[in-house]
Amino acid sequence: KSAFDKEWERLTAQEVWDMRSVREWDDVAAEARRTNTEIQIANVFSICVEKNSELPEGHPNRKYKGRVVFQGNRVWKQDWEQATFLDLGSAPATLQAARFADCFGIEGYDTEVADAVQAYIQAFLTGPACWVCFPPEARPKDGLWDKLKRPVVRLIRALYGHPDSGTIWEKNVVTQTSERLVLNL
Repeated sequence: KSAFDKEWERLTAQEVWDMRSVREWDDVAAEARRTNTEIQIANVFSICVEKNSELPEGHPNRKYKGRVVFQGNRVWKQDWEQATFLDLGSAPATLQAARFADCFGIEGYDTEVADAVQAYIQAFLTGPACWVCFPPEARPKDGLWDKLKRPVVRLIRALYGHPDSGTIWEKNVVTQTSERLVLNL
């Protein structure tokens, strides 16, 4: 539970979603239909893994890791049709990076591969407005949230599981970083 809570708090502090925008799921969809605006609505959920479970009990590197994930296989539009994505996203560089590191390792170098911390949330979400519904255990305990049947908030940043997160991150973070590096050379 503490791993879940830590991840929810971290993402909220990073303003991945706009907590002030909380509304009823049905009201958001009805307003979009009324104004002829395309939106997306989906759920987010928690997963938890035990990292380094092969290590002995009590080892400092053995711990639970919580992650909050966008449920990308069930995204609806305002009219309850399934949202579609072009799936023209980026190819993850993880495999290529690992192979590159392996090549250097063969030559006797010490190698290591690391991932960017919370990479996707570095980029702002683009495309139609996207609203997400939290699971009951992640909802704030206050009057407004308790009164809503299915409260949703506006998703602001790309989140793991969203079909376009990789593309958005690559276009907006990786490309800008590469451009800055070239300008500094």
